[in-house]
Amino acid sequence: MVVTKSESARGTATLVFSQGCYFALGYLAVVLLAREFGPATYGAYGVIMSVLVWLEESGRYAVPSATAKLLAESPSGSEELERTALTLNLGLYALLFVLLWAMAPSFASWFGIANGTFLIRLAAIDLPFFGVYTACRAIHQGHRRFFRLGASQIMYAFTKLLGVLLLIVFDLSLESALLFNVAATVVGLGVVLPGTGLRWQWMGVERVAPLLSEAGPMGLYYFVLELRNSVLLWTLQIMSQAWDERIVGIFVAALNIARVPSMALATVTVVLLPTLSRAIAVNDGDLARRYINQALRFGLILYLPVCLVLTAQPEKLMQWIYSKDFSGGGIVLSILVLGEGLRVVHAILGAVLNAAGAARKAAIFSILSLAPFLAILVLLIYLWGGIGAALASVFITVVMTLIFSIVVWKRFGTLMAMRSARNIGLAGGLMLLVFVLFPESGGFFIAPYAASLAAYFAALVGLREVTRQDFAAFVPGMRVRPYQVPNR
Repeated sequence: MVVTKSESARGTATLVFSQGCYFALGYLAVVLLAREFGPATYGAYGVIMSVLVWLEESGRYAVPSATAKLLAESPSGSEELERTALTLNLGLYALLFVLLWAMAPSFASWFGIANGTFLIRLAAIDLPFFGVYTACRAIHQGHRRFFRLGASQIMYAFTKLLGVLLLIVFDLSLESALLFNVAATVVGLGVVLPGTGLRWQWMGVERVAPLLSEAGPMGLYYFVLELRNSVLLWTLQIMSQAWDERIVGIFVAALNIARVPSMALATVTVVLLPTLSRAIAVNDGDLARRYINQALRFGLILYLPVCLVLTAQPEKLMQWIYSKDFSGGGIVLSILVLGEGLRVVHAILGAVLNAAGAARKAAIFSILSLAPFLAILVLLIYLWGGIGAALASVFITVVMTLIFSIVVWKRFGTLMAMRSARNIGLAGGLMLLVFVLFPESGGFFIAPYAASLAAYFAALVGLREVTRQDFAAFVPGMRVRPYQVPNR
């Protein structure tokens, strides 16, 4: 088998481009919703969606992640594995639908949302469709069909934006916004389903055990991880009801901005899981270490400039994007951006552990972190409200990233090359220095950012941290030296 050195990078580049389009469209939809709803109603919408996202994202990383891993490790017998994955994942999401439907009154009571039971049940309709959608995406991921994955993301986001525009014209409401979320999933499913070649047959029984063996620990890890992220918002919603109903809406708005880079760079893990799994399966330690180094390097290179843009003038950014109704969220945004940068590293390391078969260990560490995280979260929210919630998020992410770094280092003997860390740090320092020293430009506020980013990427090229090999990931015709992977 022959794998080029840029296979992982090209897959990442394809998905980062599609994810950029996804966020350009999806984020415009989010901004329009926030501006139309205002902080209070938008906070309620954010809390409802956090419950749905908790279940959907937890399930996405169970059977689908196991499917992508097994397909990458052993392509033979893929049709039976794919049918099994589709059946199991649909069954899992149907169960989640039933559970959320039954728990809707309890959630509505805890969060104090008017008509909350109906709204949460309306959101739950998305779950079965999302189950089939994620199973189909996992099949393409396992076969490294990254272009189709990207196309589905773009269509998904375009449908959401179109829905929001229609809702604004024809009287926006929470109910209709939740229904268009379902429509977006159906459209995304329409893109990925034809390319799978699936026939609606019974699953291969012999494939159930190995699939569940991989999916169980992965699913548990991401279930706890997503629960921790959701508990952050839920606790703030419950505790802030007696203070100011705007707090949650402002926090959700700031979080949506802060998560732009981390969600975009999450595509690194989509590519890393199958490619690293394959390298480990063929016992190629050098290639595995190269993938880990490149994933962390790629994430840091792209994150630093985004961090500058989002934290240079956070209060003005909040008001410019959402309106003056969201004033006061600047400091929350700055803290959350730091936490989301660490979350990128945490997600990459988590994908490494999953690919290496250490998902059970990752799940145990995550479970053990829940109780202290909740205690710290409650204390900091009591002291500082939304700022306290942001600080608690950063604290737990720092601790878990350090733990995962130690585990990955012990397993592979590598993280990111010191040379790359030094070069990226120097380029980042130069970028910040140019921004600080740039002369006042009056109304042309883009000039300092443009000069800083130009200095950053020029420094990366000058230090040979970004080379021809990196550009080859974005230029299909550019030749790169192949890397020979021995057959098993």
